[in-house]
Amino acid sequence: MYDLIIKNGMVANEYVVLPLDLAVKDEKIVALGVAGQFADAEASRVIDAAGKYVVPGGIDTHVHYDFTVSEAMVAQTAEDGSRAGIWGGTTTYIDFARATDDENLIESIEEKLSVTASRNPHSDYALHSIIAGSWPQSTADAIKDAISGGVVSFKFFTTFSGGGSGIGGLMSDDGRIYSAMLQTQKHGGVVMVHCEDDCIIDYNVRRLYAQGREHFTNIGEARPPLAEEAAVRRMLLLSKRTGSPLFIVHVAAKESIEAITEARLQGVDAFAEVLHPNLLFSPELYNEPNGQRYMNYPPNKPLEHRDALWAAVANGNAHTVASDDFTIPWENKLTGDTIDTVTGGTNSVETRMPLLWSEGVAKRNLSITRFVEVNSAGPAKLFGLYGTKGVLRPGADADIVIMDPDLKHTYKQGENLHSGADYSNWDGWELEGFPAVTILRGHVMIEDGKWVGPTGIGRFVPGKSPENV
Repeated sequence: MYDLIIKNGMVANEYVVLPLDLAVKDEKIVALGVAGQFADAEASRVIDAAGKYVVPGGIDTHVHYDFTVSEAMVAQTAEDGSRAGIWGGTTTYIDFARATDDENLIESIEEKLSVTASRNPHSDYALHSIIAGSWPQSTADAIKDAISGGVVSFKFFTTFSGGGSGIGGLMSDDGRIYSAMLQTQKHGGVVMVHCEDDCIIDYNVRRLYAQGREHFTNIGEARPPLAEEAAVRRMLLLSKRTGSPLFIVHVAAKESIEAITEARLQGVDAFAEVLHPNLLFSPELYNEPNGQRYMNYPPNKPLEHRDALWAAVANGNAHTVASDDFTIPWENKLTGDTIDTVTGGTNSVETRMPLLWSEGVAKRNLSITRFVEVNSAGPAKLFGLYGTKGVLRPGADADIVIMDPDLKHTYKQGENLHSGADYSNWDGWELEGFPAVTILRGHVMIEDGKWVGPTGIGRFVPGKSPENV
């Protein structure tokens, strides 16, 4: 007897969409069959997905929960964030531990895992490690042990050396990042980099202050596409010379996409992450009242860059779409109104997958297979989760979302948004197509706009070496 059968749906992976039925037992997918194959089988529950798409649960590769970078930027808890994610079809998220300067890498990971487990998150989770500041060689040497423990990806910053915003002490120099790449190449890990050139930014900030143009609405001049491209090209060179896989987070500039694409043609294992706020938000929004609400790092770019990002999502030159969720209260979000004090962070984990469908599949003809690739399969392959997560096949966790292409939905803060925030940049957005059912390891969590599943059942999923390099 099966626990669950999903029938009559169009089942999608990153390669093909087929009319299949699907059977679940003991939290795993145990069988796929042609439509009607399980008609005589017994099951505790049968869901009819006629007219809908059955896709793997979403994987958000970039969230920050229980995380602090400044007095204003204190992120929501894993409990709140995972709840919001489940509502939006994200069944697995990847959060960050952090070791700064001489802090012990392994201890920082163990502490983060302990904090997360204590929050009883509602979805499954994996972990990256941030290695920040001026850290010793012993930290790079510990990367081997972190990888063997299931943390295979290590994030570095080429900016945020200091500053009035309090977002300081994160930057690592190229030599340290190079030393980390030598370790990830050797032991099967991935280096992730926030790419903005600190020196170019510093010059621009000083120039704008001298001109009396320090207001945060000039953030695009302080942190221009050139700053992003310069850092991207430096990291691509290090990746090429070391052989380490490189994952560039929140790519926002078309020149960066071009550089990554060029490097891949030369055999560099480089990958691009795009954020859905960067796909959809223009820099003109900064001029609205309380325009700080739309600010994240790197800042939003003009239309030509957003068009390039959408093209990359469609043609395969972008490899994941993430949220970079860093949810903070409204009052905190509005602190700082200059180019070096404006806060980062958006509350976006819940809206990522539905907006990617509505704005991508429904409005821009993004293929269903590409939707699955950047939403689920690509993230799983990059961080060693594929087979357990990111795919609908026997043996995989039964993380499933049933997308209804005909379901209309309008986000309303205080009514149908579920993060720990008291505001949302997505309030009022009208969506075409929406998740009708979200299933985590065979447990029906969300159905017809209601939470119907258990709570606090999320568990850690250790990563392995990436599959797609």
